[in-house]
Amino acid sequence: MVAATAADADDVARLRDRLAQWMVDNRIGQWVPGEYPAKIVAEEAARGEWYVWRDESATLAAAVRLIWRDPEFWGADDGTDAGYIHGLMVAPERRGRAIGPRILQFCADRTLDRGITRQRLDTASNNQVLRKYYAVQGFIELRETTLPPQFHGTSHVILMEKTLSTPAQVVESP
Repeated sequence: MVAATAADADDVARLRDRLAQWMVDNRIGQWVPGEYPAKIVAEEAARGEWYVWRDESATLAAAVRLIWRDPEFWGADDGTDAGYIHGLMVAPERRGRAIGPRILQFCADRTLDRGITRQRLDTASNNQVLRKYYAVQGFIELRETTLPPQFHGTSHVILMEKTLSTPAQVVESP
């Protein structure tokens, strides 16, 4: 994965809309097409918040947003040091290739690089598939909260957290 630029914004927004439409078609109340425009993605990418993975043909295969504070979901008074994961997306044609766990590890590595040992994310409270998926990845459910008003796919999300293990120190013999 590499840091996204404003030039990636249209592709990221299109992928999100594709996945949102799939969710709507499958009656999963999480994302709605059009609610996350490329303009917002471009602004966030300019702040260094988005990462993308393109395949050998330069097609967007996956994307994720990683931020260091998340008052919108976790509350303005939450001062917890954590890597907050949003918008983890894998192109439908790439499913089943363990890309999601690799993206989570990528985010964990960036988080640990900052000396932070906690990852956080959210998922729709009624999305049992993702709740189970993230639990298998080591995240624990902390609480349910109301979704910020600009999002319309659901009204409540589950806030989840994972404690990261610091990498083993390599000690070289003198």
